[in-house]
Amino acid sequence: MTTSVPLLTSVSLYPGNGSFIVKYELSGPVPQLDTFLIGIHGVSQDGQTIRQLGTKFLDGDCIANFVFDHNAARQENVDYVPVGHDPRVIHTSFPSAPLEALGTSQKLRGYLNYTGEDRQADIEVHIIS
Repeated sequence: MTTSVPLLTSVSLYPGNGSFIVKYELSGPVPQLDTFLIGIHGVSQDGQTIRQLGTKFLDGDCIANFVFDHNAARQENVDYVPVGHDPRVIHTSFPSAPLEALGTSQKLRGYLNYTGEDRQADIEVHIIS
C-alpha cells in the first residue's frame, strides 16, 4: 500500500500576547502510517541562536509538539490541542520566548519530514500581525 504524502502549501505565524499560533496548510491530510513531522526552523540574524518548532505525528496521531533549543540541546514539549475540522490545516500554539530569543531580523523557514526523510525545508513563513 502506498501512502500519499502531502506537501506544505503555506505556513503562517500569528503572534499573540505571550504565545503565538502556527497555521500549517497541507496539500492533503496527515498520513495515517509512519512518522510525519512539520514545523518551523528559526535562526537569529547573526546565526548564533537556533530554534526548531515542530509537531510530530505517528500513524496519524500527534505524539509531540515541541520547541528544540539547538544552543542548549534541550527540548521543551508543549500541549497540542487540535483545532478545526479540515484535515489539511493544522493549528498549534507555542510560547513566544523561543522566537523572541531569535531577535528582530530572524530567518524562519517551514519544513516537512516523512519517515525520517526531509521532504521540504525552505517554505516561507508568513507573519500575520
